[in-house]
Amino acid sequence: MNLVRVFLTAAFLASTVMLSHAVEAKEAPVALDGNCAVCLVNGKKIVKGKPEFKVVFDGQTYLFPSEKVKQEFEASPEKYVPALKGDCTVCYAHHDGHRNPGTVDHISFYQGRVFLFPNEQIKAVFDKAPAKYSDVDLACDGKCIVCKVDGGKDVPGKAKFTAIHKGMRYQFPSEAVMQKFQASPDKYISQLKADTSTSSTTDAASQLVSVTGTTGCAACQFGVHPKQDPGELGLAVKSEDGKIYVIEGAHKSHPRLYDSRFESLKVKVKGKEIASKGNFVWLDPQSIETVK
Repeated sequence: MNLVRVFLTAAFLASTVMLSHAVEAKEAPVALDGNCAVCLVNGKKIVKGKPEFKVVFDGQTYLFPSEKVKQEFEASPEKYVPALKGDCTVCYAHHDGHRNPGTVDHISFYQGRVFLFPNEQIKAVFDKAPAKYSDVDLACDGKCIVCKVDGGKDVPGKAKFTAIHKGMRYQFPSEAVMQKFQASPDKYISQLKADTSTSSTTDAASQLVSVTGTTGCAACQFGVHPKQDPGELGLAVKSEDGKIYVIEGAHKSHPRLYDSRFESLKVKVKGKEIASKGNFVWLDPQSIETVK
């Protein structure tokens, strides 16, 4: 009787493992509509892959036409996977990190990398200024996330030590540091977010900004939206140094100015900085005055 129990238990565990592997495989969608990533990068050609030659990388299944091509991908997958895991880099840049899938019907090539877009119009935006969008998937501005979290230091990474996680590229100063990240990437990413959030909250609370510039539409002209009312187009003020200030709640507090925002009016704004990203700053205004 004990032998029967042992046999049944072993059979159950084996079937559980097999089911688990089947679920994992099912949860890894096929990338690039089943086309070969290596053929795209090396030859700029659409070549269908075969199910018998597949590699699961960063949560996606990549198919290849032969074992030789598959091995070429396995040797350096970061060289061949599409930027941002196939999501649109233009959408990501203009919509505060929003992930919008691209397709193989709309492909651009830049500096040896593949970029996918949802339509030709957005692809044209990229093609007009590719350098502006090609590195939006480069995490931490190319600095080592492990060095920042573990030692509080800004250490530049190197392209030859690149790890990709959820479509983002992380660079490191050495192979050993890269492997440390790869062992527990979510640990470092979540810790960095927590540290950044705490730092940003403290800094923003103490920053009272006074800026003079010309008005514009935040969404229409600069591709950003207010944080507190993301459904609104938003009032933007472009300062003389080129920074774009998004004025929170302006559609309610200053409706006339908001309606006239396309007229490039000169205004002076005082308020608290609530967030910043690159060249964009979001302000909770205390006062807005037109300047003659």
